[in-house]
Amino acid sequence: MGGWVPDGVSDWLRGGGRRPSGISTTGPKPWVRTEAPGACPVPEKQRAWTEKWLRWCADQFGPAVPRREVALPGFVPAGFSGTQEEAEELVRRVGAVMGADVSGIGVVLLEFPRSPQDSRHQVGGYRKVLGRALIELDRRVADRPDSFAGLVAHELAHARLTGEGRVAALRLSHGEKERLTDLATVHLGMGVLTANAADDYEKTAGYSAAPIGGLTDHMLTGRRLDLHQMGYLSPEEFGYALACWSAMRGEPAPPWSRHLRATARDTLTRGLSYQAARRP
Repeated sequence: MGGWVPDGVSDWLRGGGRRPSGISTTGPKPWVRTEAPGACPVPEKQRAWTEKWLRWCADQFGPAVPRREVALPGFVPAGFSGTQEEAEELVRRVGAVMGADVSGIGVVLLEFPRSPQDSRHQVGGYRKVLGRALIELDRRVADRPDSFAGLVAHELAHARLTGEGRVAALRLSHGEKERLTDLATVHLGMGVLTANAADDYEKTAGYSAAPIGGLTDHMLTGRRLDLHQMGYLSPEEFGYALACWSAMRGEPAPPWSRHLRATARDTLTRGLSYQAARRP
């Protein structure tokens, strides 16, 4: 089909002068970090909260020291399938790392209901029944053994906080208590596994991508829909908590950092730089 085309329109039809769809030429670029080198990698409110409650954990459970064991991927024995006996043995092993007396704690394996409309659902619980402490664990998480160990750690942190009567006088909301529970897993040596569980994938791709600006690992690798997020702290919040804990332990370059997933590891690295810059 032929015909007259007004001046400028033919160039427009060929794409001239048009901006790529979805990309702003004037606004902030999500792949560019705006904070200065050595800046804190989390917002000020989160920084203050993390540092305050890690100091509280040190007061409650003893100082962060290098000799405390750090549980790493592979902590769960090979061939773990999530049987009752295996789960009980894992609870004992995690309890040994966290200093928790698990002799009186019952272990219940079940399947919590899931809503297809809600990506977040319960996978564990801690409660007392007739005076006996119980931890409830969703057996489906056992398909991802390291995440299952992180789940056990979260519930045993409840046992150390609530079961030992450490938080009753604090008058924390449910959400605040859960966030403190996640933070306690960091101080008690299980933080690498709980941080990774907060950034878990349904399928292991065998690779990761270092975050760029505001783009996270799972955004860059296209696995956003496969994400299983466990816990109440984000991977970034876990990363900064681990940086603070590492600084408290006198570890400027913790060897266990390479076992973290990319997002938490990136925040840990920037958090350590921030901690180093603050030292006199």
